[in-house]
Amino acid sequence: MFVADWVAEVFQNNAIDRIFLYPGGTIVPLINACLKIGIQVECFKSEQGAGYAALAYGRLTGKPQVVMVTSGPGVTNVLSCLADAYYDSTPFILITGQIGTNDLKVRKSVRQRGFQETPTVDLTSPISKKASCMMSPEDVFRDVPDAFRLAMAGRKGPVVIDFPMDMQRLELHADDFSKLVGRHRQDDKSATVKPEIFADIVDAASKARRPVLLLGQGALQAAAYDRYIELANRLSALVVTSFLGIGSFDTSDAKHLGYIGHTGHLVANKAVSECDFLLVLGSRLDVRQTGTVIDKFVPNGRVAWVNSDSTELANARVDVEWKIEMDVSAFCEKLIANYRERAGDIDNEWHESLLSLKRERKDDPPLKGTTYMQPRPVLDALQRVMGDLPVTVVTGVGCHQHWAARHLSFRPNACRLLTSGGHGTMGYDLPSAIGAAMAQPDRPILCVVGDGSLLMNIQELASLKERELNVKILVMNNSRLGLVSQFQQITWNADPTTGDFKAPNFPAIARGFGLTADRVEVAEELEEKIKQFWNQPGPTLLEVRIDSDADVVPMLLGGQHMGEMWMGRIL
Repeated sequence: MFVADWVAEVFQNNAIDRIFLYPGGTIVPLINACLKIGIQVECFKSEQGAGYAALAYGRLTGKPQVVMVTSGPGVTNVLSCLADAYYDSTPFILITGQIGTNDLKVRKSVRQRGFQETPTVDLTSPISKKASCMMSPEDVFRDVPDAFRLAMAGRKGPVVIDFPMDMQRLELHADDFSKLVGRHRQDDKSATVKPEIFADIVDAASKARRPVLLLGQGALQAAAYDRYIELANRLSALVVTSFLGIGSFDTSDAKHLGYIGHTGHLVANKAVSECDFLLVLGSRLDVRQTGTVIDKFVPNGRVAWVNSDSTELANARVDVEWKIEMDVSAFCEKLIANYRERAGDIDNEWHESLLSLKRERKDDPPLKGTTYMQPRPVLDALQRVMGDLPVTVVTGVGCHQHWAARHLSFRPNACRLLTSGGHGTMGYDLPSAIGAAMAQPDRPILCVVGDGSLLMNIQELASLKERELNVKILVMNNSRLGLVSQFQQITWNADPTTGDFKAPNFPAIARGFGLTADRVEVAEELEEKIKQFWNQPGPTLLEVRIDSDADVVPMLLGGQHMGEMWMGRIL
């Protein structure tokens, strides 16, 4: 057998039944080896298309998927996907082709030693859990099987295997297998909480009059959904999430206030700012969550922070009284087992004031005195049509991303949100929707996208049509690169590069790729066209012309603390 054949068998042994790729010469031997043993090849129209489809597939299945690209431009084109996987903690295996080992070993000081060569390991090491180049069979035997374990160990993330073409084609003989290396094992680093520290946390939680539970991406991945409900009930806590934690708690639950941060719900930010005890499960507490005024994050309360990443805990941006390096599920089990009953009264007046504020819906109020369509009523109309149907929502990056997160409904095991969080990549949308539909072929996938973000990977409409997947693409076209335009307007009172975005005819483009497509330009047609769009079988696109003056309102700006938010421009 050849090295490529052995690697394909490793894929199969790790339940990989398909690979995501954009082909090129230096990766072809491994592609052919996969085909030979029946692994399905999913070929997209660009490396980003393949990478983002695999990311969505991996996030929904909870298992790392394999992406293959060629050397040189194949590598550089997929770097955004790799960064997304790293910053949003998604398990991911990237296999990159590379020039031959003989060329790699010589002329080390020259700029390029072979056609389409890039220093893949150097480029990818800072944004992966591990990146290594296969220079010998021993490297292959060690690193390829271990990649699957490493991608899932601790805080999940991507692993990169750089594969010289001659190594893929190297013939293996019986004595080569004596060099097989056992999988790397890491000691279990799940820390246990000292009894006295845990007792302090339990005591603080039981005495808190204004407790709040914050669920992050780590909580979503832990999927201990029943435990979060029990914790909220036991602690009499209100519940908020991070942006990437959306879906870890039913957004229609009375205790749920929304997500926090830069574009979070007003009432969720207010709750965190005013609480006296905040329990954080699996969130980074980064600047987009806490704002820049870090000394006023939970100014009159105590914070307990549970995270599996010791580096995050060691580099807290805000004051945290208890830092617990522990699996979220294990912590929940331990807290519930040790928590008996409240030792103090809840501030019911505060609770009720927040629930009342939630009902007022201060987020993205429709502009008055205009006939143009507003984002919130559009999404409300869509939600009415979708009802309680299980739907996975995928977004791009921009105003539409936050409108969708604020105004659509999400709940565990049914309605999930997939979006680019830490890296914030426009173009994440369409290919990720395709990957989501491949992972969940029995449910509709809603792709909410803006006119700017869709253009980044619009070529993947071809990949969508080829597979005839049930993806509904809602284009919220405000003829503006909205978030950056909003930032420019707030800061400099002008948006010269982003405020007049000339979008193409999206329905015509979609029809050119073979999709059913339509457009809504007036509010009177919205309800009917939304129904037609949602009930149309197969891949469908609907462009909705949104008021270009509609901003993401409110917003937490630089220099503001969690208890105050910018409430919009005076138009």
